[in-house]
Amino acid sequence: WALPIAGQAVMPVEHVRKMLQEVMTIQTDPQLRGQAFRGKRKVAIQNVIAKNFYFDEMVKQVLNPYWEKLDEAKREEFKGLFKDLFQDSYTKLVLDFLAREKILYTQEDIRGGQALVKTTIFRINEEIPIDYFLTPVEQRWLVHDVKIDGVSIVQNYQKSFARVIKQESFEGLLGKMRLQQRAIEKSS
Repeated sequence: WALPIAGQAVMPVEHVRKMLQEVMTIQTDPQLRGQAFRGKRKVAIQNVIAKNFYFDEMVKQVLNPYWEKLDEAKREEFKGLFKDLFQDSYTKLVLDFLAREKILYTQEDIRGGQALVKTTIFRINEEIPIDYFLTPVEQRWLVHDVKIDGVSIVQNYQKSFARVIKQESFEGLLGKMRLQQRAIEKSS
């Protein structure tokens, strides 16, 4: 993968800026204001997440070292469940914490086919560092991890999933994820 050349592809920092701007546009749309439209904002934000995150890579990372031992059917089921649960969780975070905040884009670092975009979100009396880790996929950049205030979302999932697999089994993990997915579907 070659680094994007002007006019050919968007640089990682511009990809993150565009993604966050799209989310803030949804959050501040006067026609989607208030609790009555939270569901519509949720769906719109989930669409932004779906097209900007690299779930194929994320599932491999969160299930490392178990991923290679799974057959294709288990991988596909896990990927579907993980994508649904991640989108729901990350969307709630966005709905609750991102609207009109000022975002400073502090650094872009591209090495070895990967990119890191460092940002800081400024809220009342608070500065929150958020780092986006991106991978080039089909001539565009996709997010494969987010570190919020020094805490990696992927590593959190990895530790949590490893604990369940160790205490129960991979089937136990899938069972818990299926229950969460059904709970989300009922509440929607």
